Amino acid sequence: MFHPWPWRLLWLAVVVTHAQFTACVPGRYGRQCEHLCTCADYEECEDGPTGSGECSCMAGEEARCGLPSPPEGATAGVGLGTVDALVFQNLTLQALPLDPETARRSRQVFNASVSLTRPQPFRGSARLALLNPEVARRLGLAPELVDEAIFAELLSGKLPLPSTVQPFAHAYGGHQFGSWSGQLGDGRAMSLGHVLGFAPDQHIAEDSVRWWPWELSLKGAGKTPYSRGGDGRAALANAAREFFAPIFLESNGIPSCGTLAVLGSDAEEDRLARDEWYTGEMSLKKPGITLRAMPSFLRFGSAQLAAKRQGVPGLVRLARYALAVLARMESHDEASSYLERLRPLPDALRQQCFFGRAVSPSCAERASEATGQEVLRCLLERMVHRTSALVAAWMAVGFAHGVMNTDNLSLLGVTVDLNVYGFLSKYDPGWAPNHIDDTARYAFGAQPEIAKWNLERLSDALTGTPFLVDREPDATSWAEPGEWLDLKRAQRELQHFDELFERCYVVRMELRLGLLASGRPCGTDRGPGCVVKKWTTWLEQTGADYPRASRLLAELLAPSAARPPAESLRESFAEAVGANSTAGLEEFLQELQALRPDPDALRAAVPRLSLRSHVLMEAAKLVELKKQGSKVRDFLRALQQLLQHPFGEIEGIAAMSSVVDDPKAFWKGTDLTAEETEVDLRPSLQGRLHALPPESLKQLRTSCGAQ
Repeated sequence: MFHPWPWRLLWLAVVVTHAQFTACVPGRYGRQCEHLCTCADYEECEDGPTGSGECSCMAGEEARCGLPSPPEGATAGVGLGTVDALVFQNLTLQALPLDPETARRSRQVFNASVSLTRPQPFRGSARLALLNPEVARRLGLAPELVDEAIFAELLSGKLPLPSTVQPFAHAYGGHQFGSWSGQLGDGRAMSLGHVLGFAPDQHIAEDSVRWWPWELSLKGAGKTPYSRGGDGRAALANAAREFFAPIFLESNGIPSCGTLAVLGSDAEEDRLARDEWYTGEMSLKKPGITLRAMPSFLRFGSAQLAAKRQGVPGLVRLARYALAVLARMESHDEASSYLERLRPLPDALRQQCFFGRAVSPSCAERASEATGQEVLRCLLERMVHRTSALVAAWMAVGFAHGVMNTDNLSLLGVTVDLNVYGFLSKYDPGWAPNHIDDTARYAFGAQPEIAKWNLERLSDALTGTPFLVDREPDATSWAEPGEWLDLKRAQRELQHFDELFERCYVVRMELRLGLLASGRPCGTDRGPGCVVKKWTTWLEQTGADYPRASRLLAELLAPSAARPPAESLRESFAEAVGANSTAGLEEFLQELQALRPDPDALRAAVPRLSLRSHVLMEAAKLVELKKQGSKVRDFLRALQQLLQHPFGEIEGIAAMSSVVDDPKAFWKGTDLTAEETEVDLRPSLQGRLHALPPESLKQLRTSCGAQ
């Protein structure tokens, strides 16, 4: 019987030891660039050392390739349907300057914010590895009507895309780890345009009108003009990680880039050679494509590159578009499902800290008629407000983004680019989930200051101030003179960040302590912020598990008649949350009890389950399996359900345990056998998301080397 593993290992050896080139001149392909492409002038060649020489249609040349040409626009749709019923509009292409060149070749792009491109299909068959029913319905898809094979082949580019689709890649720059890196752009992502779906707080029904535009992006779909010599692909395991995080963040009222699906290929010829941990050792990874949905994928770096290469006119044009999207977002509750769980909040706090519907219109709604300087000021104002609220929410839930470069922060104040994130187990402000972050620049506790630093870099772009640590030849020059935002006005807007962040963080933490929301920081009046500080100090000093301690705190606050003796209760609590001491706990509890917390309100605000990194590793291994039995699929569906509804137990999934079981050691780097994939993993899933992880599985770090 033929066994594929020896051949796979042999192929890996060839790739790793005999490849003499890491790049080829355009039009050449093969491990030694020995082959010459023979594509027509309206076709792209899959060139480079890992290329096959295959030809595909160049963006904008659909008619010459015999493909349908994109029409000017589309109308709204109604209800839920199949992929054929998706309605696309090219809103970004209509709003932003377009790169006139349509070739995929890597290049520097000037005077444009977007470039046309097309997906590069897998050489083998694509399969649907994960599907998020909630995001599907949000986009107008009926999950039960999705034909998995057609869905995967269509959205991986294997089948012709609908005629309304005109794929493009965003141009942006960025400060990476503190230094200006120049042009970056979507090097392995491309957008298909905006799909008309449903608003975040809209009731979805069969006769509902789809009118809310969601930009649909394919991450890992192949090369773009911004690939910089890369292959434009992403590893399937990383795609799986990025799929699950937004589900949990949104359940906690944190706006995030929604993940519709993950596609993968099991074909040997599609494998990616990656140095996962940057050790100099390459290994082969299965490729994956993440289908992501956001109102827009503009980033801080979009404004930075526009300022640098398009000057004030291009920057103002981009800012107007971003503010038009923001105005639409601010007219709805972006965290509606979480807000419904909470006790009524003051309108001002609901709008400012929980992305609730605007009580009074912001400057974004008036941006279309404002002057250029006012447009730039408004964009900075909204970003200071939304970014402060976003990072406050991250800190409250124990989320560390891991790579807060300016190209990884949304120009809409939404969580995006979830590659090397992590969630706290031990409360450690110095923990950095990114394997290559040696200086802990993007550590959990550093996120507020880094966010502020990034806003200052955005302000530089809006005011025409030379970028920090810019080693490009044009470091002190700009595309053309113009009326930049006044520096003093920009500084006044930036000064609001600390106050806004502190208020929103205290509000989020008050709710997590069962208190009424006030947002009063720790001052001379000993406001709720002082109790918050006492709580986080105790957590840090004792090494307690943050998510578990936050939820089980409700048991300490139960009516006294139902509680065991205080000393016994404190000791039981410390043991249950992994604390090494109870010192300081009683003092904290006395201050908290004086504020009359409500245990039920605490349970409504704090999830019972948390997204544990070791469970994510397990899920990623299961997603990579070529043959997924019913039990594996049940497990992946159950994980989605639990992350979407983490506040209580779900019917049909076994009750939680306080003990972590490790039946097959899936997360310890071992390969799965056929027998192991038949183990029913669901009964202990809630337990593993709730219980204390073993010491070796706490604060795990992640690498972006397999992307």
